[in-house]
Amino acid sequence: MLNSLRFQNIALFENLEIDFDKGFTVFTGQTGSGKSIFIDTLNALLANKKTSLDNRLVAKGSAFSSIEGVFSVSQKTKDWLIDNEFDVNEELIVTREWRLKEKKYKSRFRINGVLVNRDQISELRSLLFDFTLQGDNYILNNSFYQLSLLDSLGLKKIQESITKVKEDWKIWNESNLRLEHVRNKISDSKKEFEEMQYIYQDLDKLQLEDPDEQTKLEIDQNRLSNLLRLKEGVKSLLIRLNESLNEYPSILDHTTFCINELKALSKIDSSLEPIFDNFYRITNNINELIYQINDYEKTLDIDPSFLNDLQVRLSTLKFYQKKYHRNIADLINYKNELINCLSSQDSSNNINQLSSYEYKKRIIRDKSNKELSILRKTIALQLEDKLIMTLKNLGIPNVRFKVVFEECEPTVNGIDKVNFVFSANPGLPLAPLSETASGGEKSRVLLAIKAIFSTFDQPNLLIFDEIDTGVSGSVSSYVANLLSDLSKDRQVFCVTHQPLIAAFADNHFSLKKAVIADKTKSIVINLKEIADRQRELALLAGGEIVEASAYAASLLEHKAA
Repeated sequence: MLNSLRFQNIALFENLEIDFDKGFTVFTGQTGSGKSIFIDTLNALLANKKTSLDNRLVAKGSAFSSIEGVFSVSQKTKDWLIDNEFDVNEELIVTREWRLKEKKYKSRFRINGVLVNRDQISELRSLLFDFTLQGDNYILNNSFYQLSLLDSLGLKKIQESITKVKEDWKIWNESNLRLEHVRNKISDSKKEFEEMQYIYQDLDKLQLEDPDEQTKLEIDQNRLSNLLRLKEGVKSLLIRLNESLNEYPSILDHTTFCINELKALSKIDSSLEPIFDNFYRITNNINELIYQINDYEKTLDIDPSFLNDLQVRLSTLKFYQKKYHRNIADLINYKNELINCLSSQDSSNNINQLSSYEYKKRIIRDKSNKELSILRKTIALQLEDKLIMTLKNLGIPNVRFKVVFEECEPTVNGIDKVNFVFSANPGLPLAPLSETASGGEKSRVLLAIKAIFSTFDQPNLLIFDEIDTGVSGSVSSYVANLLSDLSKDRQVFCVTHQPLIAAFADNHFSLKKAVIADKTKSIVINLKEIADRQRELALLAGGEIVEASAYAASLLEHKAA
């Protein structure tokens, strides 16, 4: 609850401190006395959005202004403070400050003296205040808010269903995102896949296997280009090594003679045997060399067209190296990388698995949504009955009210979109509240909704600004009783012009306009004495002074009784 409110350099109120008690508190006063400005100060203290109108609360000419509210700390507020790492005390102090800088007012908020941002203030607002202001059609227009109100009536059973819907939707959504990601990836990479496939097929035609193929081909090309010279040279070598040239013996002839001679000499002198052995090895090596040259000579018997084929192959390899900016070894690796990529691109099995998983989770999601929708429709019937009964007591005897359901695309909140439709007169069709209800009817519908839902809501301060507009007589009495009942569980503020409603209040503040030192001020008076309250109620009642005073006295007596 709000324990106290302190103003410093605030328009109309200047410097003021007001203490509040629990229960039902009314604010009365003549038009222009400052009641609306007072409500604006509460609205500005915990502003949920930025508006230039807030600056009009600053007293003209002041360099610094502030509004400070001191609140009792409920459990939900305590939890919020702990979650946001604020110190928790018995009281919570919220401050809104304005400072004049460079001819402009800069505003900031504090919680327990610590600077905070507007998002934090907006979150705290819902824990501390619940406004129902004149012309406030938010509840009447907003389908999502209407749905949240409906859900708050279901308590534990519907909350369990809502939790399940959120969990099932989250699981389905994650599976759907994975599936869409793979589908998009395949779709986006189709062109890349086709390009990789073309390159792979292009490289595959080369039949690349040996990274040294080009080097070997260039050696062969050089050999084949000099084939005649190689043949002539080999022939000359063989003649000198193995065959006689004219009358001159070959090297093999000389070595054979030397071997035979050394063999004979070593029999005479055994010390020549090592020389014989070495020379014998040399002779064997020459024989081996002759065999190798003979073998090489055979390789020179090549079809001349082979040189052309070899040169074509070399040209092709050089072309592909230039085309893909890679050498032979890198082209082989590139080809292997491509085949791996092409294999992984086949995601048909993966997509089938993901599709199957997504379908199963969608079925579970839809089942949870339908179960929640059925629960909501059952609760909606209960709401319709309660609201119709309350509105009849509020002076709309022919009221019809219905919660219309429309199925929408599944979200984390289910498949239901709701609209509160209303008709106050026979023969008129049901229509959205914001379109068909008059100003007074809207006020009464808002009051009825607040009355029904307040017991299920958090215990924040209920603030009504002339919620009794357009009601009188017995309806005023019902409104007064309704507001009084609401105040049993939570603090209720109400700005009213109705003496009957004011008489039911536990606390009564009167706002009066006065001119002091050429300045217009709003004076807030806490009417604690019965006589003071009676005079204020008589002023509200109007008419003859004696009759109005008697009426006011009877109202207070009725309240006391």
